[in-house]
Amino acid sequence: MLKIRHITDGVALGSRAFVEEVFKRHRPLFGPKRKSGARKIPGMLLGEVYVLRDLKVRAIE
Repeated sequence: MLKIRHITDGVALGSRAFVEEVFKRHRPLFGPKRKSGARKIPGMLLGEVYVLRDLKVRAIE
């Protein structure tokens, strides 16, 4: 079974533009030092997929 944690815990999943739009809409919920919302999923082989949360533990297991 393949579990992609970023789908369940990443808050928003999609293109860079989509994740940036979600970030802009909810900007007050993030710290003042955060400049952008989109975080690339490490180890993804299916192109450019981004999430809102930068999860550090295994992306794909």
